[in-house]
Amino acid sequence: MVKIKTRDWLADDDAIAPSLEKWQRAVDLMTELLGASAGFVVEYNEKLGYRAAISSVSGNTSDTADTASPPPALRTNPPQSNIYCRKVIDEKAAFYEPDAQNKPEWADNPELTKDGFRSYYGVPLTWSDGTLFGTICVFDNQPTNYPESFQRLIETLRDLIETDLRLYEHYQTMRNVSLSDQLTGLNNRAGFELLARQKIRIARRYHHHIGLIFIDLDDMKHWNDDYGHAAGDAALKALGTAITDSIREVDICGRIGGDEFAILGYVRNRGDLTTIITRIHNALSAAKISVPASKKPIHETPKISAGASVFFEPVRESLEAMMDQADREMYRDKNRKR
Repeated sequence: MVKIKTRDWLADDDAIAPSLEKWQRAVDLMTELLGASAGFVVEYNEKLGYRAAISSVSGNTSDTADTASPPPALRTNPPQSNIYCRKVIDEKAAFYEPDAQNKPEWADNPELTKDGFRSYYGVPLTWSDGTLFGTICVFDNQPTNYPESFQRLIETLRDLIETDLRLYEHYQTMRNVSLSDQLTGLNNRAGFELLARQKIRIARRYHHHIGLIFIDLDDMKHWNDDYGHAAGDAALKALGTAITDSIREVDICGRIGGDEFAILGYVRNRGDLTTIITRIHNALSAAKISVPASKKPIHETPKISAGASVFFEPVRESLEAMMDQADREMYRDKNRKR
């Protein structure tokens, strides 16, 4: 089954970044044309709630807003919050509130009481299977009387955003089919390099440090010869699981060769990489390898050699140069054991 969203919030996924720039222009234009106080694309997560993916404002725009409260663009509202967007999500339909002032049903709505937004119009955004992604909406500090043509404008912008969501779904489907390693479920070399280049471009733009780890499964020949190839595959799967469970959500990883794996992410210093390697060692120590077709009982866990390199900003090295350096560090670790 293809995993469509790779993060709790889609806006945190690098793959959607080009679309977010387009959505920003659409929301800014929508807000300007309607003369509204603010416009948003709001993501919905049934466990975490509601969070702005795109905002036309950076903070409160109302003189009556609660300045001690986080601005709506930075706030995550829990799933049960009595906010306007919840009405859209619950009913899976467009919702228009011309003036919420003094209406008892909105007495505890933080968007009214804290942000000062009296008027709201929002429409749902959905994935191709009908699952709700969130809303596109406009807020105003004053009562409104939007004509039907304005409402159609928002619905047209909704269609544009949903087209991008479909493209994202297709991208994820293709990526999972062509860029994944079938044995471990991690990215294959092509998938890892594609995502790594995206990470490096972002690091150069936002002045992040890059960290790269190379990992090699020790004595792969021993696993295949002494226990059988099924056991060798099980050891590789165990390492893949250990890596997945040990890295951070923002890191990327992949199986880049027969028994070689790589991890890349943004780091503060080498200590971040050392922490990840330690976690992987600990996870493997606790792994249980059971292969019914094994030539003999397995009473050991996979061992690894690992090399880590940090590339401080401004990052000038190519991905190939980074991988060569981390690979050399990994072989130094391997040679120390001999």
